[in-house]
Amino acid sequence: MAPRRLDIKLPPVTDPAPHKDTIKGRLLVDVLGIPALLILIWLGGVYYALFITVLVLLGLREYFRLITQGGLTARRLPGFLAAALLLAANAQYVGLLPGGGGWATLGKEFLTILLLLLVALQIWEVLQPAQSPWQNLSVNLVGVLWVAGFGASFILVRSADYSNLGVQVDLAYRLTMALYLSVWACDSLAYLFGRAYGKRKLFPAASPNKTVVGSVAGLIGAVVLMLGLGYGGWLPGAAISPVDLLVFGLITGGIGQLGDFAESRLKRDVQVKDSGRLLPGHGGALDRFDSLLFVMPVAWLYLTWALL
Repeated sequence: MAPRRLDIKLPPVTDPAPHKDTIKGRLLVDVLGIPALLILIWLGGVYYALFITVLVLLGLREYFRLITQGGLTARRLPGFLAAALLLAANAQYVGLLPGGGGWATLGKEFLTILLLLLVALQIWEVLQPAQSPWQNLSVNLVGVLWVAGFGASFILVRSADYSNLGVQVDLAYRLTMALYLSVWACDSLAYLFGRAYGKRKLFPAASPNKTVVGSVAGLIGAVVLMLGLGYGGWLPGAAISPVDLLVFGLITGGIGQLGDFAESRLKRDVQVKDSGRLLPGHGGALDRFDSLLFVMPVAWLYLTWALL
């Protein structure tokens, strides 16, 4: 018997016009949720880390539901444990947990337990009588890496030590805010220009409504906003050069769209429109943070190798 697959081929579809209740729900989430998120980003520290932890666990829950609808088995308990260990290790690395910053004893213990857990999961999966144990194992591990591993970078970017860059402002807060704003600008401009002028579809296999015009507009908007934040003084030139601003804009406007496509492809494979119903009018946690799940780890890598 052939192994189960997630790649279900579907005909092109278009989203129906939003219902009045959906629009009201979307506005309510925007009015209450965006200010709350901005406050959490400003607070940083444990408050922001706890928010990201909840967000990651909700996103992983949605991911497990999606792969279950695709015919695979979600290993929820080891998956959630692995996610918690990844987040704890990264929180300890930036000094949010006892033991100080860096890979101190606590961080090593978290990673040791995580590796043992993954080995145990691999052995358990292979010994199961179900079909395609390696496919099932791979899909579960990818989910943990994508949602929890990438999600942990949200904490790294916001809580990293930028003191060696020689600026007096809270650069961790300012850069994190800039990344969020740039991603939001990309999403908004891609939507507006795509609906108004877009004709040629960009990637219909993943997202039938995304257009080339919308994608280019989003990319340009993300870069322009990031450059504006730099030249406007929000991101001080003494720490973030024009080249850095351009790179961050390309990350938010380019890599961010790839994150959107990745999640859209998963949803389309299992024939669902939204990953969940957490946010009325917006879908689930993965729907709202799919772009940032690709942006934050790449931004962290650039920070690590080029700035910090």
